[in-house]
Amino acid sequence: MWADKGRDKQGMSQAVTRGKAGSGAHRPGRQVIIDAAVRCFYKHGYDGSSVRDITQEAGVTPAALYHYYASKQDLLMEIITRFMDSSIDRTEAALRRAGPDPAARLFAAAQSHVLWNASDVASSFIVNSEIRSLEPDNRERNVAQRDRLQRLFDECVEDGCDKGVFTAPWPREASRAVVVMCTFVARWYRESGPLSPEEIAWRYGHMALSLVRASRAPQFEPPTYKGA
Repeated sequence: MWADKGRDKQGMSQAVTRGKAGSGAHRPGRQVIIDAAVRCFYKHGYDGSSVRDITQEAGVTPAALYHYYASKQDLLMEIITRFMDSSIDRTEAALRRAGPDPAARLFAAAQSHVLWNASDVASSFIVNSEIRSLEPDNRERNVAQRDRLQRLFDECVEDGCDKGVFTAPWPREASRAVVVMCTFVARWYRESGPLSPEEIAWRYGHMALSLVRASRAPQFEPPTYKGA
């Protein structure tokens, strides 16, 4: 139900038609290579994808890939870095929009994180499975990004506990559980499913508040259901 089904053709289609991380920031030739690498890494894994596989998928020569990247490792790192940078930026923006209330802030951050990971399931899968393939320096950089994202949630939960809005006995563990829960939506979400990303995000926002034992939940109307 998880990793294998997560790499079906529908998921691959989502990866190249919806929510590419920062796609406007690169020239078309570079973006074609990135998109091809995402498809290859998603379907075959990093170790199972050669430079030739990627360039054939992109319809370019190996020389074209090496014009932009020194190695396949550099290409993987760009995919991961771009996705994580956007994860952080979107979470920060959601927290700013939510205002000072800890419950509203956590609800908004959880929603944002679900929506981002569901928008590009292939890149999310790569980011969260191929950390094992990063070289030591790159792994250290990626861990720093993950820590920065996690701190945004930690600070929100700790603020809520300090103010008595949350009563979680283990705030840090609850915060980690929220991030993992929201991230892994990408492992099972499908466009053909009964729920839209907005519906899932709304539910996960409430589940995040349950994890931290919030005394109240923001009064946001649920999104319209697909079948409505």
